[in-house]
Amino acid sequence: MMTETNPKPIHVVGGGLAGSEAAWQIARAGVPVVLHEMRPERGT
Repeated sequence: MMTETNPKPIHVVGGGLAGSEAAWQIARAGVPVVLHEMRPERGT
């Protein structure tokens, strides 16, 4: 596996439970994350 010193961000669509968990785990691995949510405000 090739590692990149400056990885491109991963875009996660959906800020629900699954999307938030996916974004959290990706960020913990040291990869930049962009989380996209259709609602303008946080609900939970």
